[in-house]
Parts: sequence; structure tokens; C-alpha cells
Amino acid sequence: MVTYVRRLDSADTCDVTLAGGKGAGLAELIRAGFPVPAGFVVTTNAYTDFLGANALASSELAGSHADQLRDRISTGPVPGAIADAIRDAYRELGSGPVAVRSSGTAEDLADASFAGQHDTYLDVTGEESVLTAVRDCWASLWTPRAVAYRAQNGWDERGLALAVVVQTMVDAEWAGVTFTANPVSGRRDRLVIEAVRGLGEALVSGEATGHHLEVDKGTGQLVDSAESPPSPLPPGLLDELVKLGTRVEEAFGRPQDIEWAYAEERCALVQARPLTALPDAPDAGGESEGPPRRQSRGPQPAADQRDRKGRWGSRRRRRGPDYQIAADHVPYPPFPMDLGLSLRPAVGAILDGLRSAGFTTPDVDDVLVEIDDGVVQVVPPRIRPTARALIRTPAALPKLIAALRVRPTDWLARCHATLVPLVERIEAEDLTALSDRELLDRVRELRQVQGELVLTRFSSIVPWVLPADRVLATVLRLAVGRGRSEQLHTDLLSGIPSVTRAASQELDRLAATIHRSPDLSRTYAETPAEDVPERLRETEPGRALLDEIDAYLRRFGFRQIAQPLAGFPPLRETPAAVHGMLKGHAPAMADRRPTVATAQDDAARAGRARADLAGGKVRTRVFGPLALKLTDAVRTGTSVREDSHFHLFMVACAAIRRVLLDLGRRYVERGLLTDARDIFYLELDEVTTPQDVQVGAAVARRKAAREAALATYTVVPAELLGSPTPAAGAIHGTPASRGTVVGPVRIIRDETDFGRLAPGDVLVCRYTNPAWTPLFSLASAVVTDAGGAASHAAIVAREYGIPAVMGTGDATRVLTDGQLVRVDGDNGTVVRVDAQTSTG
Repeated sequence: MVTYVRRLDSADTCDVTLAGGKGAGLAELIRAGFPVPAGFVVTTNAYTDFLGANALASSELAGSHADQLRDRISTGPVPGAIADAIRDAYRELGSGPVAVRSSGTAEDLADASFAGQHDTYLDVTGEESVLTAVRDCWASLWTPRAVAYRAQNGWDERGLALAVVVQTMVDAEWAGVTFTANPVSGRRDRLVIEAVRGLGEALVSGEATGHHLEVDKGTGQLVDSAESPPSPLPPGLLDELVKLGTRVEEAFGRPQDIEWAYAEERCALVQARPLTALPDAPDAGGESEGPPRRQSRGPQPAADQRDRKGRWGSRRRRRGPDYQIAADHVPYPPFPMDLGLSLRPAVGAILDGLRSAGFTTPDVDDVLVEIDDGVVQVVPPRIRPTARALIRTPAALPKLIAALRVRPTDWLARCHATLVPLVERIEAEDLTALSDRELLDRVRELRQVQGELVLTRFSSIVPWVLPADRVLATVLRLAVGRGRSEQLHTDLLSGIPSVTRAASQELDRLAATIHRSPDLSRTYAETPAEDVPERLRETEPGRALLDEIDAYLRRFGFRQIAQPLAGFPPLRETPAAVHGMLKGHAPAMADRRPTVATAQDDAARAGRARADLAGGKVRTRVFGPLALKLTDAVRTGTSVREDSHFHLFMVACAAIRRVLLDLGRRYVERGLLTDARDIFYLELDEVTTPQDVQVGAAVARRKAAREAALATYTVVPAELLGSPTPAAGAIHGTPASRGTVVGPVRIIRDETDFGRLAPGDVLVCRYTNPAWTPLFSLASAVVTDAGGAASHAAIVAREYGIPAVMGTGDATRVLTDGQLVRVDGDNGTVVRVDAQTSTG
């Protein structure tokens, strides 16, 4: 007989496949004797039978059709047998207020929390309300955030199921979370408590900050620090939380993340799950010696790991902006496939070149250090010259000079003659007609041409951008004086043609089309970005706009939003990001504020600036011609830099990704993988001769390692980045674009947040890449955690003429949405104007 409902205190409820992670965890707590509110679980059988009764199949409607699946689940009728079982269990519970909480089969596990991805409903009363809440929990398995979370972490959506936990509602006087280890420092001898008055949902969701307490497990006493003031908790509650936390950790054998509620002098546990992404424990002195690192599972023995740590020990305290550009461009761990395709060959080529010039260099594996299965950090090596360098370095100078003499336009012509036609040919191919070997040949072909262009790309562009731009700034000061030089500098470099600018202007045109149509404007104003396409298909103007957006994606959809590597989906796989950007751009049209200056406007500005250098004072006539030559060099170099980045990294990587996904689909059909995207957890040589057991085990290990690393990952050891410590009342970073602006903070974490940015907001984010460029036209200022004056965010901010502060270290954690701040791009500070936040 099919089981639709199980009591929480039933032994069978401990089965994750039946009760989901949350339900099984609560059942285990009850079995271990911990205080848990009474309740029951609506099992995964109910979910799968509900889908069947409503002619829904998650395996067919997942991915791009997840919105359809979500809508049909939330409106579909619950079969009588399932509804009756839920009603009976609710009556047995007393028919009073309950908490209805999702319990996914993939959540609350040791390697994936899925925290906040699925929905919870509190204080639900009445049989029909409970049925509705259960159905809404089922639908939350297919919300954009849950789908994006699974996609980011490579989870297979086929076979997913969701149970629902229904528990007696605790009318909490206090509620909160207990971490049985310090989740930031990794100290296992500390217990951290976050508590708020009333219900704990605001704390868990991030809407409230709450009281932060840190306790020494050995003594049970509060740690005396600024972060842990005297306890505001009721008498006895702190001691009870410490005892419960310690007992739960002992019962489950690892650090735990525990949610609790306190009412009528009693404490109840409402959730316990493994504490994921926990840094390694610090040394005996209690201080961490570096970033959170996990022991390598690679081929190096433990002794070699210790030797490696000691060898660079003198560098571990080094600080400065030199590594921030790397952190800016690689915010997430590269997938194993990208390690073999891109990073390892690139690092190897650099080391080989230095070695041939007479320098001592480490092995590739000593630079790309594996900190967990398939997760690597770059440990900057110590390069030393030898006696051979005195002979070999001069011998290598002619090649170096020849590389530096390559003009940017010549490089771009070579790219258009080799890489571009190759990509066009492979993109036009019917991949299903090719053999596995032919698919792998296509990948190697693309990588070979891409590799041949990489080094000369940098050598041809670098001399024409940063050095030339700095010389230009100096010459302009000599020509017209410091007062006029900065504005003249901006005008001379306005409107540089590039694929990035063309994409922004096309997005601007689409936004103007939306603004001119009341129906389209209403659709974008009222509809979440992921649901916009369905609404647009209902009208003729909407369908016409969809055709234009499809054309936009065919031209510019090669852009990766996260980072330009094959493992990350490009814009053409995430069209909701485009609709999110259009939601923000349309209001700008209403304010008659063009988000990107027209080509005519830019040409006029540049023309006037050039005319200013053609005559006037003697010093202007002397230095003006040189300034104009430098201007032409910088404009050309900047244009080629943007276009070359698009073609060399984004277009090529998107083409490689398409080929590998086709190979991944074949491996799914053969039972080697469970999801086509799993192929990016393997390296190229591993997919050449895959074996079922080895492939499956490797993918599982690497998925778990990647999930654990995401929260704290830095591509280089974090202490090398030298994150600044904010002064009282201010956040400090690197001045990157001049000017001062007061505006509300809008924290944008990824492409799913693009639609939240409104004109005049201060864009606060971890990093940016070229796909974020349209956001700069809406923002009044930009503040980032990582990066420096040469980062993408800084360069684009200067072009748009908005203040920018880079490399603050923790602006996204210190600032909050709606907070009014003053961004000073001249001094590199962000100051909170007042303590109130605006809504929205």
C-alpha cells in the first residue's frame, strides 16, 4: 500500500527518500530523545502520485520549462486519497496552527544544504489551508532560485522529489540558530548562537540580523568579544542551548546547524542538519593560519603537502592588489573540465617559458593546488633566476619584442581569419551526426586555435591600453592643465566601439520598445523575469519582442555571466537574465534617461575634445598632436580588448560547451552520467575512455567538494588578497572612478538579481564581468568586494562616468539593500548616510 503520510516519530520516517532531508533529520532527533514539536510528513510518494494524477512529468518539464511545472503544480487538484490522508493526520495533530515546511530529498545533506531554496509556511490553520500550503511547497521545488541552485551545483533534476513536514506551531518567544562549530573560523571548540525575539524565520531568511553569541564549549561561558556582548536571552536558555547543541553534535558525529524555538520556558528543535562549507579547524592557538583549506585528495602524499605549505610560508602574509584581478575574474571554482582544457595548459605554458629562459619554477601541480576533489587554488610560485638566465633571457628578448610589436588590429584580423570561422562552422554542424571521437576532435580543434591566440592577445593589447592611457593622462595635463585634463580625457575616450557597447545599445533599443508599449511595460512591471516569456507569447507585440530578444541572444548570447569557462552556462542558456535587465532598463526610458549614449552623441563629444587639442595656447599646440596619437592608440587597444575577450574566451568557450553537452547527453543515454552537465566534473582525458563506476564515483565526490567550497572559495589563498578592515562608519577600498554620489544600496549577487537594480541605485556586488555592463548604465555608483583600478568594473565605471570603489573586501556583507550611502570614488570610501533603509 502506498504511504502518503508518516508520523515524525515513526521509524520509517528516517528514510530520506521517503521523508526528505528535513523530515528524516527531525525523525532522527526524536529517536535520539531530543525535544521536537509533534508532527507528520507528507511523503515523496504523495508528490510523485500528485504529478501522475495531473499528467505532469518533472523529467520532461524541468530546466527551461520549470516555470510551467511550478504553475501547474500550484493549481493542480490534490487526488482524494492524498488529501484525505493529510486531513486525517492534521486532525490527529489537533487541527491547530501548524508550520508547513518543504523537505527535499537533496536538502539538509552533508554536502548540500539547499538552505532557503524551498518554501516554508508558518501559522497555517484549517484543513484546506494546509492542503494549499503542501501544494505550494511542492511547487517551490521548481522556483527559479531552486532551479538556479541545482544548475549552479550540477544537480540532476530527474527523479527529484519533495516531502513536506507539518508540525505543531510553536508560538516562540525567542528563536534562532545554533552552530556547533564557528562557521567562519572553523573552531570546533566554539559554539555560535544567533537569536531573535519571536519567530526565527526572519533570521534564517536574512531579513533580520539578530543577537550573535559565541560560547566556549569547554566552559559554557560567553567569549568576551565585541561580536559576543552579554547574553540578552532569558535565564537558563543559553545553558540549555549549549547542552542541546553539544548533545546533537555527539549524536550525529559531526558539527551541526540547528534551528530552535523557545516558548513557555521550554526549548524545541525544529531542524538539524550537517554544517556545510565549514573551514578546517585552526591550529591549537585558536588562530587560523590562512584561508579555509581542505586536505588534498590528489596524488600528492601528506608529507609533500606539508612541504608545500612550508615552502611558501614566507609569502603567506603578503598583501596587496596584485592578486585581486584574479579573484575578480574567478569568483567560483573552475570545473575539472576547465582545469584540463584551459588552466593547466596555460599555467604549464607560462612555467615552461620561464624555465626555458633559465628560471627555476615549480611543477604545475604545485601552482594549481588541489584543496579538495576537483577544486583547486592558485598558489603563486616563487620564481628564481639561475646562472643560465644570464644567457637565455637576452636570447629570448627578440621573441618578446616581436610579440609586443603585434598591433591589436593585426591580432583581431588573425582571430577573424582563424577562430571565428572555425566557431561558425562547428556551431552550424549537426552534432548528433558526429561520432564521439569527432566531437572530441572538435573540442581539441577549438582549444588549439584558442591557445595559439591567447598569449599574443595579451602581448598585443597590454602596451596599447594601460601604459598608453597613463601617458595620455600625463600629456593632457601638460597640454591643457590639470583642471581641464580629466574631462577632456573622458571625452576623448567616449563611445569606443566594441561588442560590449553594441550589446548595451541593443538592450537599450529593446527597452525603448517596451516603454513605448503600455502592454509590454505592464508585463515587465508585473511579472517576474523568469515568467515574462510566457506572458509575451499571449500577444502579437509580445511575440514580436520575443523574436527580437532571440536575435539578441543569437548575436550576444555567447557571454558567460559567471566566468568565461566552458563549465559555466552562457547568456543564451539563461534568457531570464536578459528579461531581468530589461525590467530595470524600461523605467530608465520612462525617465527619459538613455542608458547608453548614442553614437552621434559620443562622436560629437570626441570631436569637440579633439578640436580643443588642435589649437589654442602654445603648450596645447606642442602637446596636442602627441595626445591625439595616444588617444587613437588607446581607443584602438580598448576596442580590441573588449572584442578579443568576447571572441577568444566567451564565443570559443560557449562553442566548446555546446559540443561537450552533446557528448554528455550521450553518456546519460548510456547510463554513465545522470545529467549531461555532469561531464564538466570530468577532465578531457577521463571522457575519452569513460568507465561507469569510476565516472559516477568521481562526479559524486567532485560535486560534494564543489558545494562545500562555494561559500568561502577564493582562487588564490584569501590572505594574499589583503581584504581591508572597514573603519568605524565607513568602508574602504581602492579608488577606481572619480566622483561622489549618494544613493540607495542594491546588492546584486548574480544574474537572477539583475531585474532588481533600479535607476540611481548603488550597485554593490562581489565582482563583475562584461555581461554585467548594461547594469552600469542604471547605477549611480559601483562598489565591489574584489578587484582594483584595472578591473572590468573600474574600467566600465570610468567610461560611464560614475564613481566606483573596488576591493572593499566585504561590502556585500556589511551593506544592506536600501541603505543610503555616500560613495566617494576619489578617496575610495563608502559611508552610511543614516541608519534607516528604504523599502523596495
